[in-house]
Amino acid sequence: MIFLEGKSFQFFYTEINFFIQKLSGIWISARRYPNFNIMSDQSTENQSLSSRRSFVKKGAFGGAAAGLSTLGVPLVSAAEKEPKSKYKVGVVGLGGRGAGAVANILEADSDTVLWAIGDVVEKRMEKIEGISKKFSGRVDTDGGKREFVGFDAYQKVIDSGVDIVLLTTTPNFRPMQFEAAVAAGKHVFIEKPFALDIPGLHSVVETAKKAKAAGQSVLTGLVWRYTPHLMDMDKRLKDGVIGDVVNVSSSYCGGGRPNRMPDPKFKPPSMSDMEWALRFWQNFLELSGDGVLEYHIHGIDRMAWFMGDQMPVRCYANGANIDPVLGANNWDSCNFRYEYSDGRTASFFGRQIKGTYADSGDTILGTKGRAVAKGSNAFIEVDGKKIWEGKSGLGYKQEHEIFMKHIREGKVYNDVIDYTANSHAIGMMGRSAAYTGQLITDEQIMASKDVLLKDVKNLTLETPFTARESAVPGKTKFL
Repeated sequence: MIFLEGKSFQFFYTEINFFIQKLSGIWISARRYPNFNIMSDQSTENQSLSSRRSFVKKGAFGGAAAGLSTLGVPLVSAAEKEPKSKYKVGVVGLGGRGAGAVANILEADSDTVLWAIGDVVEKRMEKIEGISKKFSGRVDTDGGKREFVGFDAYQKVIDSGVDIVLLTTTPNFRPMQFEAAVAAGKHVFIEKPFALDIPGLHSVVETAKKAKAAGQSVLTGLVWRYTPHLMDMDKRLKDGVIGDVVNVSSSYCGGGRPNRMPDPKFKPPSMSDMEWALRFWQNFLELSGDGVLEYHIHGIDRMAWFMGDQMPVRCYANGANIDPVLGANNWDSCNFRYEYSDGRTASFFGRQIKGTYADSGDTILGTKGRAVAKGSNAFIEVDGKKIWEGKSGLGYKQEHEIFMKHIREGKVYNDVIDYTANSHAIGMMGRSAAYTGQLITDEQIMASKDVLLKDVKNLTLETPFTARESAVPGKTKFL
């Protein structure tokens, strides 16, 4: 799918996509987003759902969603890069997800080698030995010379001669590190969430556009999109097996909060506030984007996916700190209700409270039937009878197989512009609606100027850190 800028090209692009969708039997809707200078096709109240589907969907950033399987639509740019026989991989952030991403890409492509590693925490370098044992002969950091520690480690990894950079640090650093990696001509895997506020999201999208134009592939870590049984189900839904999708209800509920912060009185006197916050970053809005973006984003992304990757026009919501963490400001519960320009609705429920029922799934209602996904299982039901069932594990390896396949074939893969940036915007919309207790529109959220953590580039362990007060609906203001 070629991304074209400018109004004169957008009409041509829309017509081509319309033709493709018609051949595929997929008719989908569109909405105007004037702030982002894209074509408009405002539906009227008396149009049927099927007629509304005759337009091309628009996401928060004006990307036209093809409505097809990720595998079925290679994103090819005119600036394709010449493939290599062996690809050098660098990882920035060797925590749990970083080590996992390294294993995923090495498993997905046997001609990749771990070339450079960077982290703020030196102790994490101890994981290298285990990776070396598991992937014999495929870790080459020149005797440790390409193992970097410090806040500038990301740039040293980028400058070390790698071809691919895995960005898996604390999320607040990702827009800055993504920009640096793309500027250096690297292919990039960028873990979710890749932005915590709207200014950061704008930055990521602009960087993703530059990557695409330069022939550099970009993959994000929203792994459910690459899970085989869900991809299979989505293809069937796009083929119209349950008719028009009219509502999606999604959830992401786990046990207690991950990496729950202890009482601040246990912070060592010699440890700075910033170091303490970074050790327990999942507890802070400024570093994680709240649970909404850190883990609930998986469920929000599935909801957005099955709704056709269209930006909702309104959201009202609720949420709370039911089991608060002393000194932290992230919530542990949220409920979002979204309304779309064509009259459809979607909802999301998220919770991370110890001792509560854990579940993650989606119910997709159509005019002819329904589809239900729950964990590793899914089924489609029409007229009260199951017509399809699927089961698989999460697509950690599969997403990297897709990523590497495009790179090796000289094609450009990019899931930020048309899909995952939209999911992040939807998450931020829900978070703002819940925090403030107000109705938030698409125009409002996309115009937000709130920056959760400023001057990230110059951040050190000695940088002062004071968390915002935890949000109170009805009192917290929209920024």
